[in-house]
Amino acid sequence: MHNMSRQIKIVVVSLIAILILGAFFLWPKHQNEKKVLAAEAVNDPNHPTEVYLASDEFKTLDAMITDLKVQVYPEDKVTAFPPPDMGLGSRITIVRATPVEVTDAKVKKTYRTWAKTIGELLTEQKIELIAQDTVDPTASIPISSDLKIKITRIAEFDLTQNEDIDFPIIKKNNHDMERGQSTVEVSGAKGQKEVTYHIKRVDGTETSRKVTNTNILTQPVTEILIVGTGPKLVHSDPFMDLLNAAAKKYDVNATALQCLMLCESNGHTDSQAAAGYIGLFQYDPGFWGPASMAAGFTNALWTDAKAQIFTTARLISIGQSRRWPPFAKGCPRTGYTSCANK
Repeated sequence: MHNMSRQIKIVVVSLIAILILGAFFLWPKHQNEKKVLAAEAVNDPNHPTEVYLASDEFKTLDAMITDLKVQVYPEDKVTAFPPPDMGLGSRITIVRATPVEVTDAKVKKTYRTWAKTIGELLTEQKIELIAQDTVDPTASIPISSDLKIKITRIAEFDLTQNEDIDFPIIKKNNHDMERGQSTVEVSGAKGQKEVTYHIKRVDGTETSRKVTNTNILTQPVTEILIVGTGPKLVHSDPFMDLLNAAAKKYDVNATALQCLMLCESNGHTDSQAAAGYIGLFQYDPGFWGPASMAAGFTNALWTDAKAQIFTTARLISIGQSRRWPPFAKGCPRTGYTSCANK
């Protein structure tokens, strides 16, 4: 019994000595001090090992990690000795998983892994390559720190859809209709076709689309459009019929004739200017005779409204509008707007 008691005392003294030496050599002098013993690669550069001393103030591994302000990822391997719940402080060892950047269909994500190859990483993370998908580098390449992997998603498929067929338009000119006017004689209707495309997408972006089949379901109906090519007509004027008839005969705008007539005489057939000009369009008396004769009005009086209107329409149609300055410049009655634009 005496010898056993003596052996127990020796063991207790030895343990106390070990704890005292450990406290002296390993633990920080101040309880709240955090100390990093090592941050080094142990044999494997892809899995560096970091060693920290944690204070005996904390009784759980999570509390110690939080106090040390060390980022630990779920994939990292962490051990503590002695166990934190002993209240003696712990030596924390962290062996890091390898960070690998993977760009999958243009989306970047960092994985931390213990896989040996790219293929093992893809299997581990349940990343599937389907059909024509590619991975770069290839799946057999070993995992290494800061490795960057690119996965390109390639999809090819057929798409069938119904599409409209635009209807053609046939235009028919009608000189009895004013320029700028039109009317639909036969309404057009769109047709329908069934089109099959072969489509290729890379990382979700369509890169090609080819028509492989077209089936006409309904033919379009051609539209017939009547387009006015005739002169602009007057719709209100004491001389409306004469102005419009002259305009149609010589293909000049009746609105332009009306504008010029208002500028020259304000619509008075017997108008005489102090300078000697006469009639609706203020002709020089010496020029009126040959001009009206050329328009088919031999010996016409200058007060003859029809002769004045048709003669003027003829002259404008052969490029003689410069004889009337208001034709180009307008006058106060038209707000100095060119009669040619009427």
